[in-house]
Amino acid sequence: MYTIIIFTICLGILIFVHEFGHFIMARLKGIRVLKFSLGFGPKIIGKKVGDTEYVISALPLGGYVKMAGENLEEATMAPDEFPSKSVGDRASVVLAGPVMNIIIAFLLMPLVFLIGIKMPAFLEKSPVVAWIEEGSPAQVAGILVGDRIIKIDGKPMSNWEDVTTVISTRPELGIKLEVERGDSVQEAVLKSNDKGSKPGSGYAGMLPDMPAVIGKVSKGYPAERAGFRAGDRIVEVDNNVVVNWYQVSSYIRSNAGKELTLTVKRDEQKVTAKVTPVKDETAGHGIIGIMNQQETIVRKFGLIDSIKHGISKALELTLLTVDVLKRLVSLNISIETLGGPIMIAKLTGEAAQSGFTDLIAFLAFLSLQLGVLNLLPIPVLDGGWVVFLIIEKIKGSPLNRKTMEVAQTVGFALLIMLIIIVSYNDILRVFK
Repeated sequence: MYTIIIFTICLGILIFVHEFGHFIMARLKGIRVLKFSLGFGPKIIGKKVGDTEYVISALPLGGYVKMAGENLEEATMAPDEFPSKSVGDRASVVLAGPVMNIIIAFLLMPLVFLIGIKMPAFLEKSPVVAWIEEGSPAQVAGILVGDRIIKIDGKPMSNWEDVTTVISTRPELGIKLEVERGDSVQEAVLKSNDKGSKPGSGYAGMLPDMPAVIGKVSKGYPAERAGFRAGDRIVEVDNNVVVNWYQVSSYIRSNAGKELTLTVKRDEQKVTAKVTPVKDETAGHGIIGIMNQQETIVRKFGLIDSIKHGISKALELTLLTVDVLKRLVSLNISIETLGGPIMIAKLTGEAAQSGFTDLIAFLAFLSLQLGVLNLLPIPVLDGGWVVFLIIEKIKGSPLNRKTMEVAQTVGFALLIMLIIIVSYNDILRVFK
């Protein structure tokens, strides 16, 4: 119930912000707004100010704006009606909704850094390499486990935060490293490759120490059935000593369907149990339903740094959202990886339970996605309306009503199909 309430409030806020964008721009362009409602359904209370009735409705799921002439059958082409305005003015009103969502995301993200954001504690630790990923730029460059990174491109590195900051902003890599190895200093050059890359950021494949301690055991997975608990420290896998999480993960990922014997240290006692990893169809490797325990710190930033970090994070999330959409269209990513309303509600609840800062960050991410998705050129979405307006501008007259109705019906059908598919994915995840 808590999750449903939080999800409803958050969704309502985001939709309200979206509609408020349409409302403000309509007023600025001299369009008469007949009704601006907070929520949907039956009216609870309302007050008319000028031409506009401001209403609070029963269902708090966002809101809506009703503009004069919006329904073409009722339009009289009066100067203050929506259809009588120029293509540019109408496009401004249509775009104002998603743009407002994007603006809110860019305003909320700096607030997250100002309040204080949870960060991995390893960022403050000395940059000693604990693991090298197979085929990564770090492995190709000859970086070894135990190397301490002392300089990148001549700049001293004091902790992992320094290292990750430089690498994350260098997607092309080609950077020069100096590492301390025993009593000597070695040089290496990281060159980019396709492994692990993502839009707008660099990838090296060298990782900090991560203790082999279980932080969370997922319900219904092999680890839970085998009796493992949060706080267990994994010390052996099939009688092989493990000292970090990467070793444990490597064994599990590469042994889907094969029984493993795990030994953990629990309350100063050793406990051994057998577990068989199941194959994650999406990721294509073995899993047993455990997550590592990660020590975190809360880092607060000053106003200027909060703005810089917040805008940078919002831009990164924008690029990530666009990249996922491109990969979906080009069929380079499975639609099975998408989450629907159930997954979003679950993540919203988890973010709220993690703390106010996490909830604000997740709200910013959802607002950004809502804005970007609404810009897609699909009829019934704001982006689809913009396409209609562009066609009108080119041909000098609006599309005929029948063509628009057919396009909107197709767009609506596609949207419903997508909702059904992602909801089906959600249900499968729940029953898994």
